[in-house]
Amino acid sequence: MQPCDELKNIVLHHYGKFDSGTQADSVKEIYSLQEGVTIIGNDPNEWFDDRDSIVAFMNAGSSSKVEIAVRNLQDCSEGSVGWTMDQVTVKLPNGAELPVRHTRIFHKENGAWKMVHLHVSIAVPNESIGG
Repeated sequence: MQPCDELKNIVLHHYGKFDSGTQADSVKEIYSLQEGVTIIGNDPNEWFDDRDSIVAFMNAGSSSKVEIAVRNLQDCSEGSVGWTMDQVTVKLPNGAELPVRHTRIFHKENGAWKMVHLHVSIAVPNESIGG
């Protein structure tokens, strides 16, 4: 495993689109077109495993401009597989702040990194969910 600045830059570019409300554009830029691409969100109903539902999910949220403060972005690759993990604070238009974590898996396709998996979770203490 080795650090991969290319993946770090892809993630940071994607986050930059949230400031302008154009995050749905990232689907076309960074997601793989192959079968098996998935996004798993925080909500129990957020499981998207086909391109149309991923695009619809991203389009649904693309009208909201949010501020994202990135913390602890890690990036690694090994051959044609790469992954990133991060913690961010998302500041919503109403001022609320959410601690969010992401894990992404990338695959190199025709010389370019393409995301094949994204998992999103809102960080909450175990005590708040009965743990």
